[in-house]
Amino acid sequence: MTGYGKAEYNAQGRKLRIEIKSLNSKSLDLNFRIPNRYRGLELIARKVLTTVLHRGKVDVNVFEEWADAQEAAQLNAAVVENYLAQLKAIQPLSDESLLPLAMRLPNVLEATNDELSEEEQQVFLDTLTTAANQVVDYRTEEGHALEQDLQDQLSQIATHQKSIHQAAAGRIAQRKEKLEEQLKQLTADFNQERLEQELVFYLEKWDINEELVRLAHHIDYFRNTLVEDTPTKGKKLGFIAQEIGREVNTIGAKANDAALQKEVVMMKDALERIKEQVLNAL
Repeated sequence: MTGYGKAEYNAQGRKLRIEIKSLNSKSLDLNFRIPNRYRGLELIARKVLTTVLHRGKVDVNVFEEWADAQEAAQLNAAVVENYLAQLKAIQPLSDESLLPLAMRLPNVLEATNDELSEEEQQVFLDTLTTAANQVVDYRTEEGHALEQDLQDQLSQIATHQKSIHQAAAGRIAQRKEKLEEQLKQLTADFNQERLEQELVFYLEKWDINEELVRLAHHIDYFRNTLVEDTPTKGKKLGFIAQEIGREVNTIGAKANDAALQKEVVMMKDALERIKEQVLNAL
């Protein structure tokens, strides 16, 4: 499931902002863009996010701004002068000409306060946790909408299941009666016992009561699983949806009736929507 969270800390001339974006994924994939001074906390940050978010393709962006100019990176004058001297030895040009090149070389700037105090570390982790909790809230809100849609589609399947069950109640008896009437019109001799056996075998192919009972069970099982508070229920819902599909397909294959086939098509349509939505919960 997708999610977004943002948290800020603004005090003492320093502004820390953490943004977390999450896309659906079966596992947890963390990607950090973080200032160097916070690199030492990345391992702890990963543990925090693993505990809170569980899964998803997660991008974490950390931004830090300083209002006090003294906290900005300082020019390392000694390094710049050394670079200029070396460049002049290669090409005797003026300082003005060589300075742009020297400023692009390593270690020209040196940051102050690279060491994080315990307070700064705690501020970072608290801000990160706040942003992660916002992602969870975002996911929860999206999950409620997803749950409602799944319930609606499941209700459609249940409605068609009941309609088929009512239509199929006297279906076998009617078909048997019709076959017996047609047999009475035959003038050829036949083995009555063998005929009864073949008739039972034939009518069993028409009987969809067992499939309807299993389908009703799967629908109830899906609903019960949907309200479970477990991070892995998405996979379980996917498995149940597959079982629902098997029963619907079997009913369609054995229906042999235009009206019942229309009901089956409607169930398949709702089931496809369920499968698409379940992919967002895997």
